This record gives sequence, C-alpha cells and structure tokens, in this order.
Amino acid sequence: MKRLIVVLFGLLFFISACGIEKTNTMKLAAGSGNAGFKDGNPADLNKPIRLAPYTDSLIVFADINNHAIRIATLNGNVTTIAGGPDKKGYQDGPADKAKFNSPHGVAYDKVNDIIYVAEAGNHDIRVISKNADGKFVVSTLTGVPGKAGFRDGPADSAKFISPHAVAIDDNGGILVADIGNARVRLIKDGVVSTVAGTGEAGTKDGKPSEATFKYVMDIVPFGNIIYVADAGSHQIRKIVPGKEVTTLSLKDTLSTPHGIAIDSEGNIYIADMGTHRILEVYPDGKVKAIAGTGKLGHGLLELNKPAAVLVHAGYLWIADLNNHQIKVLEFQK
Repeated sequence: MKRLIVVLFGLLFFISACGIEKTNTMKLAAGSGNAGFKDGNPADLNKPIRLAPYTDSLIVFADINNHAIRIATLNGNVTTIAGGPDKKGYQDGPADKAKFNSPHGVAYDKVNDIIYVAEAGNHDIRVISKNADGKFVVSTLTGVPGKAGFRDGPADSAKFISPHAVAIDDNGGILVADIGNARVRLIKDGVVSTVAGTGEAGTKDGKPSEATFKYVMDIVPFGNIIYVADAGSHQIRKIVPGKEVTTLSLKDTLSTPHGIAIDSEGNIYIADMGTHRILEVYPDGKVKAIAGTGKLGHGLLELNKPAAVLVHAGYLWIADLNNHQIKVLEFQK
C-alpha cells in the first residue's frame, strides 16, 4: 500500500482546477516567529506587512513595528537597508541614519533600481535609491511629512492620509492606496492625481470620479486594470482608469482582504486576514483556499492574520503578520 509521507516542512494541498491537479508546498522563508529585530538567519521580525519583488529571488518588505525596510532571501537571511526600532520618526539621508514611521507599503522599480515606500505614519511616499558609491539613501518623493490631508497637484505639495500600499503600473506611474482619503492616487511626471474615489467611504461602483471605497488596503495593476483589496467592504474592486469601477462577483465570502497579488495568467491571490487564509481567485470567479486552515494558528501550516501576498520567483510569498514570519507556497503542476 502506498502511503503519503509528509516530511520536514511539507504540506500538500491537492487542488483540481481546470482539470489540472496542483500540489502546493508551504515553506518558511524568513523569521524566527519571535517579535523582535535581528538580521541574519534566523532573523527576528515584528509584523512584516507588505512585500515586493527585489532582484532575482530576493524580496523587500516593510517591517512595520520595527519601522524598517528589509530584504529577505528564500533561505531565511534578512538584511535591513533602512530604519529600525530605534529610528522611528522622519529623516532623509543615508539609509543607516534615515528614520521611518510605520512604513506600510513597498514597491520596487527594477528599471531604475528604486524602492518606493508608502509611509503610513508620516503620510508620505519615500524613496530608497543608491548614490554614486552604491550606498542606499532615502528621500521623500511626495506628501508633507507628518501632515495628513488631501491635495492633488505638484508632488512637492500633494497630501495623503496614511498611505498603505504602492505599486508601479506598466507606464512607470506609481499607484498609491491612500486609505485615509478613500482614494487610489497616481504619481506620474511629478504630479499627483486621483485615479478613483471621491474621498467619501462607501461601496458605490460606476465612474471612477463617482465611485467610493471604504478601506483601500492594497492595490495591484494588471495591464490597464487596477485591482483593489477593499478591506472595509470585504470586497475586491476593479478599476479601469477613466472608465469604470466594478466589484468582482466571487464565489466565496471575504473577511478583511488585506493583501492582493496577481499572476501572469490573471489568477488573483488574496491575503484574507479575517479568515487566516490565502485564497486563489480564478478568472471565472471560482475561489480556492490554498493556504491556512481558516483558524488562527502558529504552526508552519497555519497563519495568523496574513497581511500580504506576492507572486515572485516561482513562489507565492506570504506576510504572516502576527506570526512575525514570511512564508512561501511553491506551486507545482
């Protein structure tokens, strides 16, 4: 008799989709599970909340309670590039001296080798780049540090309220999930504009200038479409800029979708924080749970308020917020 043997960190999820059986294996990528601040392997994290692809198989992530931007490898090595628990505040300049206040979102511009940071605590968007010597430096792209508000227009005077996510569209524009203003914003050519949202909280679909959102928690572009994880309405919204905002009809109920990602085939992945699960949404609206048990847990195969997902280097990366870890799901067909 054949037996299925689960070894080391293995968990096999058998999912039948479109006639293809997928086997998904969960692994620990980074984090000891202890809330703290330590580089190396094993590293200590304190609520990793957003992830972005970096070079090759590396990722960059916002470690919100450590007020730090850090890099992680698949084998668990973590390096801090800016900020730290003793550097809460606001300060530009050399990365080892820079200060952040609750960095919540990250995005990486591979073409220009720039990391963008949505800084919720300072209500601004920061930039981490390299100087002529190859050392990281931090600057402010837009927003008035420490002053919440709403203002479109020139980037040096635009205002935000607790921006929670950033993403780079196909045209090099920087999309911002401006949660406090209930809007999706765009930074392009030194100017900030509103893509969708009126500033009022709601769930209204329709023209982008008339549509409303509750909590624009995360965003992901896909071609000329922007998908929004609206945590307040427990829905996934779809923006076609300049045309319309609609709500996806899903064959499952969401509970505080906090993170969203999409693969090259158009499959959407959701970090459903309220149910402690990772969901995969197929283009036809069918939903499958691919990680998590549906209950809060602390083991390798369990999640505790998953905050973000990222498709990168053949894996689905997961920010397991309250377990202070980053996990990966390896897809095999």
